[in-house]
Amino acid sequence: MKEKNIREHTTEPLPKLGPGPYVELMQKTATKSTDQKSAYIGLLSLWLGDNILDVMDLNLAQYDITESKFDLLLLLTLHEGHTQVTPSALAERLGIRRASVTAMLDWLEKRSWIIRESSARDRRSVHVRISPEGKVLVEKVLPSFWSTCASIMDDLEPEERSVLEKVILKLNTNIEKRLGMGR
Repeated sequence: MKEKNIREHTTEPLPKLGPGPYVELMQKTATKSTDQKSAYIGLLSLWLGDNILDVMDLNLAQYDITESKFDLLLLLTLHEGHTQVTPSALAERLGIRRASVTAMLDWLEKRSWIIRESSARDRRSVHVRISPEGKVLVEKVLPSFWSTCASIMDDLEPEERSVLEKVILKLNTNIEKRLGMGR
C-alpha cells in the first residue's frame, strides 16, 4: 500500500508523443476547409516557439530571470526617455493580461530592477521605468541573451538562415497586421 502511494505522488514527465497523435487528432477534428499541411506547420511553429523560450529560460536562469521578465526590462530600456510607460501599455505590447503584467512588475520591483511612479498629472495613473540596478542587470545579461539567440541557428547553413529569415519576417508581418500591433 505504501509503495502505491509513493508512485501515485511521484511526478514523472509525460512521454514524448511526437507529431503523429496530433496529426491523427487534426484529421478527425479539423474542418474540411482547413489546410492540414499548413495546420501541421503551424503546430510545429508553436512547438518551436515553446522550445526556444525554454532554451532562453535555461540560459537566463543563472541571472535569476526568465525571458518574459527580461523582455519587459528590454521594453523599458528601449522606451526610456521617449515615452512614459504604463502597465496597461506593457500588457498590450506583450499580449498578456494586465494582472500578469502587475505580477511581473511586483516581482521585478521586489528585486529593485524597476521603479513605479504615480503620474504628476493623474495620481491614479502609474508609470514604470527601469531602475539603475535594472540597467546593470540588462547590461550584464545581454551578451548571454544574444549568444543564446545566435545558438538557436547553429545547425543551419548560411543559405538556410537567409531563407528562414525571409519566411519569419513575412509570417511576423502578417501576424502583426492581424493583431494590429507589433514590436
